[in-house]
Amino acid sequence: MKTSPSFMAFLYFVIGVIFTCLAVHYAREYGMTSFWTIITMVVATFDFANAVRYFALNNHLKRKRKK
Repeated sequence: MKTSPSFMAFLYFVIGVIFTCLAVHYAREYGMTSFWTIITMVVATFDFANAVRYFALNNHLKRKRKK
């Protein structure tokens, strides 16, 4: 079963928002340079980057289908 790129982009975006909220929570609780704050920020960045890539792939596929 194939999943659409737009669904995957939305999923990665939601997970990125969740990890961003966790990073803010850890930053308030333990400080900006704690291990968990940095790890959650890195994971959120990875998720947002993948969401952008999937949105771009979705746009590319839509343009290709029109031709």
